[in-house]
Amino acid sequence: MKIQETDAWKAAEHRYSAIQAALMMPFAGLARSPGEILEELEDIARECPEFYPAVLESSLRRMIAGTDRCEAEQIETGLRLMLDVGDPQNAEVEATNLHDNLENLWRFDLCQRCLEILLERFPDRALFWDHLANATAQLGDVATALRHSSKATAMEPENAFFRSNLGLFHLMAGNAGEAEAHLSAALRLDPSNEVTRGNLEIQRYLARHGGNFSDYLVRPVDREEIERLSDREELEKLDQLCAAYNFDRMQALGRSLAADPDSRSRCGDIIKTLQSFFDFVDRVSNMVGLLQEDIGHVDRHFTPIVHKFIFKFGDVNRAMLEAVFESLLEYYGFLARHELVSSAEFHRFRTTVRRKRKGLIDKMERYNAVRHDDEFDEEEKEAIREQLFESDHLWPHL
Repeated sequence: MKIQETDAWKAAEHRYSAIQAALMMPFAGLARSPGEILEELEDIARECPEFYPAVLESSLRRMIAGTDRCEAEQIETGLRLMLDVGDPQNAEVEATNLHDNLENLWRFDLCQRCLEILLERFPDRALFWDHLANATAQLGDVATALRHSSKATAMEPENAFFRSNLGLFHLMAGNAGEAEAHLSAALRLDPSNEVTRGNLEIQRYLARHGGNFSDYLVRPVDREEIERLSDREELEKLDQLCAAYNFDRMQALGRSLAADPDSRSRCGDIIKTLQSFFDFVDRVSNMVGLLQEDIGHVDRHFTPIVHKFIFKFGDVNRAMLEAVFESLLEYYGFLARHELVSSAEFHRFRTTVRRKRKGLIDKMERYNAVRHDDEFDEEEKEAIREQLFESDHLWPHL
């Protein structure tokens, strides 16, 4: 009897479908917390160990929560179950979904391992060779990535996506000439591809200035261009230019953390924390063209920014606030090492964080203690907020 025909599998499938339905339509009173969903998934996997969707999703959720310590083994177990008992016709779609989830977590080491397993089973799948090239490149082995990418391109020479990626990996290797040839070929195959057009812009920059893709991500800010756009009040272009610098710096940090075995398990959480925090800073700063590397702006307004952050996100707890502080130090420390912020500015900011950390956490905990307490009326709560946040919460902007 096939495992899918057993009562255990059918029961697991029913419970798993119910979880997915609840996630898509979280009706009031029926919504489950992430912890409850994880418990349910783990229970499903205990009742039917072969039910790989629960094995894989519970592993991914533990990784997101930062509670997993054997992610490689669990992900590999789930993948092999998928290949052994899953529908072969769905293998590529399911494997791609797993790959995308791991990539979103910046776990390129696990992407690499999964793709190696997949290629043992499906050596003729060009898509898997292309994905393996990307994972390998992100881990720092660009020479091997080029071999994998060349194989994918040889299998499907008319695939513009594969050709464009091969050009990108040549940029990572610092081969501007080879990159231009492949990116131009990709653009001929798909003239509307904006990613390829963007990579050609990077290629032209590197052809003029030298270096590789990593050097481009931490290139100096073109202050003259920013000033020109500001003087001409070309605000949309100014915002787009600064957003590009912000995106590239975050990518550079992520690639650095993901390639280091000591930090890769924290990478996804750090990047997500920074993106959420800087999105908030952008909104409360009410500025066009805010550069996240402007450490002086964050340092000068550190207390009111955190006050507003605590007030805006009422569910902030100690762990979340600590994560924000540590992630900011990680980010600006990285930029200081690449001389995008000065060492003096970074040390000053680090001193600010260390000096104010305890007081801000104490305020957050005092606010959390009263905000849902029915013994305080709204007037009393507002008085407490004014005291704790020094009236910073009353103003939408800095």
